[in-house]
Amino acid sequence: MKLALSVLGASAVGGLALVSVAIAQPPGRGPGAAGFALLQHDANGDGRVTRAEFEAAQKARFDGFDANKDGSATPAEFKASREAKAGAMRATAMTERFDELDTDRNGQLSRTEFSARPAPDDRDGRQRNAGRRDGSGPNGAGPAKRADANADGTLTLGEFSARGAEAFAKADANKDGVVTVTELQTMGPTRP
Repeated sequence: MKLALSVLGASAVGGLALVSVAIAQPPGRGPGAAGFALLQHDANGDGRVTRAEFEAAQKARFDGFDANKDGSATPAEFKASREAKAGAMRATAMTERFDELDTDRNGQLSRTEFSARPAPDDRDGRQRNAGRRDGSGPNGAGPAKRADANADGTLTLGEFSARGAEAFAKADANKDGVVTVTELQTMGPTRP
């Protein structure tokens, strides 16, 4: 009974902490925050995204895929990048899970610690859909294939960032090369 109450209390405190962090975030900061996905590229945190900030973020993201740095990213490079990121996320999740179970913080799991909590149960569905990231899923061709304007099987930086550049241009209502929160707010629910 004491364990159940302490777990419930810890969950409540954790939930309140998450709510307070979410409230403390400036409006529109971070990927997809309040529908303001472009603001994730605000490098200096001034609440505005310049074209230079946007293009630098797109290039950095593309460079993460272009493993051999030849200026184009192949499907194999995209796949390798996704697999590396997924592996890193799995390693982090395993470490967090171990730390969660290791209640006495001695770096080892006793039988009691191991059996104290139920095993994780495919909470996020990653394993279930892992095989569909190659474009064979219900939506047809993968995003990389759709972005390949000249259909040569690789993406250049221009092809990779074309849709993002369109979104930036659409959001930049006054065409001054800067996207502001006000401009995004006036776009309504269709904002990027």
